[in-house]
Amino acid sequence: MSSKISRVNLTEEIYRIVKEDILSHKLKSGEKINIDQLARQLEVSNIPIREALSRLQSEGFIHVIPFKGMFVTMMSLKDLNELYEIRLQLEPLAVEKAALRLPVDILERLQDTMESLHDNPPSAENGLEVVDQMNTSIHGTILAYCDNANLANLVRGYMEQVQRYLSFIQLTLDVDTTKVEWEEHQAILQKLRERDSQGAAEAMSIHLRNSQKRTNELFMRTGVE
Repeated sequence: MSSKISRVNLTEEIYRIVKEDILSHKLKSGEKINIDQLARQLEVSNIPIREALSRLQSEGFIHVIPFKGMFVTMMSLKDLNELYEIRLQLEPLAVEKAALRLPVDILERLQDTMESLHDNPPSAENGLEVVDQMNTSIHGTILAYCDNANLANLVRGYMEQVQRYLSFIQLTLDVDTTKVEWEEHQAILQKLRERDSQGAAEAMSIHLRNSQKRTNELFMRTGVE
């Protein structure tokens, strides 16, 4: 039993390491995964590495080309828009389901966080960090209370894939753009505090469409198609 638990933990740790390398672009878009080299680097056998890579494949971070091997999924404008297309279908549903389930104290805590961010505006250098904090606070809390674990897991996965694009373009948001992000998240939170599930879903849709447009414009500047 102990060896089985150790194997599971090992696979989980390898999964975490490789995923972080993909999200941080240490493993670049389209790069081939050298399993033998990875095994030597991590001082483990190929088996837990293949298990971890299989999980990353199921999440869309890695794809297999028959007879060639495993590769980091390529980034493209088409892929980015497909991610947002899916999020636009799933996240309004999640916020609608969460609207009547979120405890009052949690909503007030979110409001305190948003007010703190408003009163201490970010600089251009930490704009992405602040937006990530808003995403974690608002989107993350919605998923925690949507009462559908499968839905929450799907959305988290798509959010992580979008985050790979944001880190790739090294997004630094100017003060005006960060303010717009704050206003969009605040609009979602206000509808949640009013227990207006339809209004919250609509505010989420507006935010995602605007986020898609902003991210598209920045990604296109990188020259990747």
